[in-house]
Amino acid sequence: MVLIVISAFLIGTFIYIGNVSTEIFQSLVFGNEPVTGINQFILYSLSTVYTILQTTIIYLIFNKLLKRVSKNSKLLIAFIISLISISGAGLVTYLNTSSSNLLSFLSLILLSTGLLSIIFAILSFVFAKRKITGVNIITSIAVFAITIATCALFIILSVFSGLEKMNIQFFSNVNPDLKISPAKGKTIPNLDEMIQKLESNPQIVAYSKVIEEKVSIEYEDKQDIAYIKGIDENYTNVVRIDTTVVGGSYLDFSTPNQILTSDGVARRLQMYTDLRYGAKLSMPKPGTGLITNADEAFNSAVATSVGVVFINDQYDKYIFSPIELTQNLLQLPKNSAYSLEIKAKPNTSLNSLKKTLQSNLGNSVVVQTRQDLDATFIKVMNVENLIIYLIFTLVSTIASFNLAGAIIIIIIDKKKQIKSMWSFGMPKEHIKRIFFQTGLLITVSSILFGLVLGSIIGILQQQFGLVMANPFVAFPFEFTVSNFLVVILTVLAIGGGVSYLVSRKLPS
Repeated sequence: MVLIVISAFLIGTFIYIGNVSTEIFQSLVFGNEPVTGINQFILYSLSTVYTILQTTIIYLIFNKLLKRVSKNSKLLIAFIISLISISGAGLVTYLNTSSSNLLSFLSLILLSTGLLSIIFAILSFVFAKRKITGVNIITSIAVFAITIATCALFIILSVFSGLEKMNIQFFSNVNPDLKISPAKGKTIPNLDEMIQKLESNPQIVAYSKVIEEKVSIEYEDKQDIAYIKGIDENYTNVVRIDTTVVGGSYLDFSTPNQILTSDGVARRLQMYTDLRYGAKLSMPKPGTGLITNADEAFNSAVATSVGVVFINDQYDKYIFSPIELTQNLLQLPKNSAYSLEIKAKPNTSLNSLKKTLQSNLGNSVVVQTRQDLDATFIKVMNVENLIIYLIFTLVSTIASFNLAGAIIIIIIDKKKQIKSMWSFGMPKEHIKRIFFQTGLLITVSSILFGLVLGSIIGILQQQFGLVMANPFVAFPFEFTVSNFLVVILTVLAIGGGVSYLVSRKLPS
């Protein structure tokens, strides 16, 4: 258990050194420029070299320079070094009011020196003058391998659970509670009648008319294909899209010729907030016949970008506009919409409301809940989760080969004792059971150590964001009972199966 805690502390220290040194080297070498390609490789190489160099120096100090010092004295020296280093790091951080890179680097050196000194001193204390045999080494390797496999399986499942929860939350923030679409065609039939039925339903808080279609967008000398989503003034009562604006302002609906671009479209076109020069939007004209020029083939309009929204990858190719603009581009009447998006009252059963609306509105429309809209995404996430689980189950199976080796070595080491028990009349099945239980004990201990190590790393990730998904968001870590049970049952089944099969083979 002590080794598991030390390992978690050591891993956390390495991650901290790596992350902070990467930020400092990036600022020192590349400034505020974005780092990609070969520069990114150089940056990570510098961080890795620094981490290895500092770790090697601390190792040499405690295992070469202080080799003849007693373990108690070595531990005392480590605590003194750590106290001085960490205090110095705190003082440098306090004085570093101008965020100087050199002072930040000095603070990192002092703090990491203190942390690594404690770790290596404790390791020296734990392993000092301990009798080590071949059986101990093989058994320790088996415990370590299964512990790491268990820890890795638990971490990857927990991170994946966190990512799934975070993505579902992102989708929930931009998807309505319910959506009504036409069963055939694109426009909703009998729109006024549908709206009257929605207004009479006490479970519905708000609704919004929406038109969504592909559009060609040109700005200066750049062009992109995007999805334009025409919305009315009531849309923010259904989906709080206005809270995702990161630049400029939300649509004011004073004129139809304005758009709100997603971050992806804005980056590709280099078009952020521009009230002077508009972007040209084009859509193919409906109808048949020969086309003699571009004007006959497309409906076009010029719209100014009033703001930029940042939502998620699903909306990376979207622009938002007043519904009038999309109606004009598609040559639709003013009282028309492709869909109706609905906000239900809190604590309303969406499935129950879906059935009620489907019954009231008839078969000419299709009613979908938020879960129906996210069904494809959820299926993809489940498939990815299953594939990752199978991969790490294979890793755990490979790690269990060490357990098989450990049990075989124990059987060979105890060959004389086995013959003695046999000669005293102990049944062969009972002897086999002893080695099966030994393998099971190694497996259970490794599972506990792995779960403790994984939980410590998870807590550190939640509190300090040791590993970042992007410069602003850390990888989420979600503790769930199902993940604990899946890990325990999987590793226990693999370890138990290996222990049972190997314990069947006793020397004659």
